[in-house]
Amino acid sequence: MAVTTSQIRDLLNRPTGLVEGTITEYINMRDREATKIARTSSYNIGTDHQVTTDLKEDFIKAAVCVDCLIVLIDTLPSDLEPNQRTVSDTRFREQLNAFKERMATARQNIAEPNAAAFATDSTATRQE
Repeated sequence: MAVTTSQIRDLLNRPTGLVEGTITEYINMRDREATKIARTSSYNIGTDHQVTTDLKEDFIKAAVCVDCLIVLIDTLPSDLEPNQRTVSDTRFREQLNAFKERMATARQNIAEPNAAAFATDSTATRQE
């Protein structure tokens, strides 16, 4: 299952002013990033330590939500009343902080440094 724009809208509580094309572009960018940083089976790691598509999708969703929230904060409509703008801005910033934490955790879960499945042997060489 791939990440869809509808999933991102649902995670962000369907905000107004977020264009479909923007979400699609961020999904494409973050998908490439997830593929690049994810540990793969080419390192001969066990299947229980390989990155699943669910883990990748979790990272992509969190990262796209961060990107979209930044866009929403930067482009809050100026025709809103100041009180409404402040409430929306505060809500978006709180969501942004939460999604940044989720993104960092998800990135660690798929990134190569967390691949602790390598078996290493002792070597006969020694440095003095």
